[in-house]
Amino acid sequence: MARVVLPVAGAGLHLRPHTYTHPKPLIPIAGKPLLGHIVDELIQAGLEEFVFVIGYLSDKVQNFLLNAYESHIRMHFVLQEPRLGLAHAIALTQSFFPPTDPTPMLIVLGDTLVRVPWQELLNFPYNCVGIATVEVPSEFGIVELEADQRVVRLTEKPRIPRSNQAIVGLYLIRDTAALFEAISYIFEQKLTLNGEYQLTDALQRMVERGTPIYGFPVDYWLDCEEKDAILEANRILLSQSASPPPLEYPHVVIIPPVHIPPSCKLYRAIVGPYVSLGEGVAIENAIVQDSIIGAYSQVRDMLLRRSVVGGDALLVGRESSLSLGDNTVIEL
Repeated sequence: MARVVLPVAGAGLHLRPHTYTHPKPLIPIAGKPLLGHIVDELIQAGLEEFVFVIGYLSDKVQNFLLNAYESHIRMHFVLQEPRLGLAHAIALTQSFFPPTDPTPMLIVLGDTLVRVPWQELLNFPYNCVGIATVEVPSEFGIVELEADQRVVRLTEKPRIPRSNQAIVGLYLIRDTAALFEAISYIFEQKLTLNGEYQLTDALQRMVERGTPIYGFPVDYWLDCEEKDAILEANRILLSQSASPPPLEYPHVVIIPPVHIPPSCKLYRAIVGPYVSLGEGVAIENAIVQDSIIGAYSQVRDMLLRRSVVGGDALLVGRESSLSLGDNTVIEL
């Protein structure tokens, strides 16, 4: 069985202000942190040993993992400081993959939700990278493939893409020695993009040295880099797993799918669809749709849509009393 490497060291700059106080992998989605969804999926696939590369707000990430999974999986932690890119993060795990150990490396990025046939992937006999078709390939690492899906070239965010097959943050590496040799090469040559060492460049070095790498299509994937992607992930996961609220609330309309813990307080409200509430959230005289609201926040007297709200926040609007005649249009 493969050993998982899960890089979760990034600062999540595109999700600020949320990531000033929360590391991106702990942003709540559909009732639990993003990282929890990823780890749970891998556990269900039968994986038991994980190497977490931590960095930004590392104590919070480590505490979450130890509290949630210490009795379920074998965990190792590696600190990435300074944070010099994904290839640098992977290089820090080399001691867990000695040349005498044939255990494959499964790399899963800590900000990416993927759906694949896991057993088919884990039984794949060659090195492979997860791929998916994208509309704007210049924003991603791109692979060029032969007819049999063998990779002939990998390029990180090319200006003029020669393929629309993007790398989706999922890698199975069976030849780990070749990978670490390739990473050493890009370190020696100081091959960086925006000051970071890219895993794409190391994989390209492997291809140039004759190591076979194949593309492995994924069912779907979400790169949770920005607010819109977080909300889309929330919609998808709620649709797949949400259960009815455990309590009935007076004067409240709940439109599933939603995630509402029993500690929430709702009154004269419409909640849903696609709403995920943290513990102790209070909503009064409000409509909340397609949103994530962090623990112990309060929302009153307002309409809230397509929003991500952190914990312990207070949002208060203003009530209106109107008397409207015929054929009136009013926008508030």
